[in-house]
Amino acid sequence: MLDNNYSDAQLDIAMGGRALLTPLTGIGQYASNLAREFVHRGHSVRFFYGTHWSSSHENGTTAPAAGHARATKSWRTIAAAGAKRFARKYLPSAYRFMPHVEQYRFDSGIRRRRAPQVYHDPNFIPFRFRGPTVITAHDISWVRYPEYHPAQRLALLRANFPRALERADRVIVVSEFVRQELQACFPVAPEKIKVVYNGVSTRFQPHSSEATSKVLSRHGLAHGQYFAAVGTLEPRKNLHTALAAHARLPAAVRRHFPLVLIGIEGWLTDKLHRALEPGLREGSVRKLGYVSDDDIPLLTAGALAIVYVSVYEGFGLPIIEGMAAGVPVLCSTADALREVAGDAGIMREPTDVEGFTEAMQALIDDRALRERLITAGTARAQSFSWRRTAEETLAVYRQVVA
Repeated sequence: MLDNNYSDAQLDIAMGGRALLTPLTGIGQYASNLAREFVHRGHSVRFFYGTHWSSSHENGTTAPAAGHARATKSWRTIAAAGAKRFARKYLPSAYRFMPHVEQYRFDSGIRRRRAPQVYHDPNFIPFRFRGPTVITAHDISWVRYPEYHPAQRLALLRANFPRALERADRVIVVSEFVRQELQACFPVAPEKIKVVYNGVSTRFQPHSSEATSKVLSRHGLAHGQYFAAVGTLEPRKNLHTALAAHARLPAAVRRHFPLVLIGIEGWLTDKLHRALEPGLREGSVRKLGYVSDDDIPLLTAGALAIVYVSVYEGFGLPIIEGMAAGVPVLCSTADALREVAGDAGIMREPTDVEGFTEAMQALIDDRALRERLITAGTARAQSFSWRRTAEETLAVYRQVVA
């Protein structure tokens, strides 16, 4: 056991920041909230964005421990994000060489300052670093469901993730399910793996209809009168099932309680867009696209229920955010969602369209059911916090720097 003085010592932490260059999805939220908690505790955090190092991150917080004020993106961060998008879209062959350029920039930044005590890449694949290295593996959906991923991402992960596991001193996983999956698919020593659950931001809390009205009216929504499906539009999210289930509701019901998709455009979505067309024309389905971090908690709190029907997840952040916001959760029986939600949500098999329809109708009709789920969900959400995630992650860092 570490002595108290050492366990309280401030750390100099390097963190991969590439997931912070784009609108924050699950991994970006993970990195952003971890860093915010580290800075709040007085630790030094520097981010590597692929082209440069910085002590402030994306559009979230600045490095000073003073807190949570919004920061303007630096020109270097904006340029890095733009260059990454341009290379991926227009220079695919050149994009393959980007890891070598990024490694050079990583090394240059390390040499210019005192080396950090620990380097943590929150997005699967770390750069080479001559020091304690921690990575986070959020899931291995690309192994179980390769057809749900772009070819470029599959090639990147297949070529680099096994080596990342070898180089890392510790591998953080976000659920017991991911730990089991990792050990089933890769020859990684069990003692290297540490389960550290994701947290939920304190911004997710119950809000009255008065508090949500400004944001909801902007999107033509009414408090408590829509189902919210939050997440990047991608095949693994299984939105076809959500759409089919919602479409089986009576026409008047589905127009009064539309299905609202909240999330950025992902990949392999041609079939999804075709499936969306009838509901969009009818007005029973809304597609909001990217929504700011300020609006997401209010859109969550204003929903009748969160609908999360993924085929495969490593954690499922939107369901615990919904519970914290005092909203019932309807989700699939994917193993990680069972682990995270416990008995605080309604669950159906990912392909059970009829079962999801019946559950949606029950959530509309049965106030006692909604209140029971809200009470159970609120209690469940209290088990998850970014403060706890940060404390357990810092404990992992201290193990590797000891």
